[in-house]
Amino acid sequence: MSLVRVLPVAVCVWFVAPTFAQDQFVTGKEIQDTWVGKALVGTTANGAAVTMRLAADGSASLSVGSTSDSGTWRATEQGYCTTWKNIRSGQERCFTVKRAGTKATVFNPDGSVSGQFSDIR
Repeated sequence: MSLVRVLPVAVCVWFVAPTFAQDQFVTGKEIQDTWVGKALVGTTANGAAVTMRLAADGSASLSVGSTSDSGTWRATEQGYCTTWKNIRSGQERCFTVKRAGTKATVFNPDGSVSGQFSDIR
């Protein structure tokens, strides 16, 4: 195959590949590897400020506006689940996460947006 034929295809792949790589679902393993021990800062779907911390021992803390809570978390194959002491009356809820650049959008089980983390410290 000549270089004249291969080069346009290689250039197209080089420009298109980063687009696919930036807008993808995050696995539970990726969440464990990148979120544990850090503060995730962002906003809820309603625009309230949120900070969440996930610990290696499965504990978690959350601040949403003036409300704070603690609980537990676990990774799943397709995201993560949290159980808070007060929020949702202690009922577990699982989420999926989609990454686009430096932002991580969190989706509820019904597919609606729960919030977005834009800073991981």
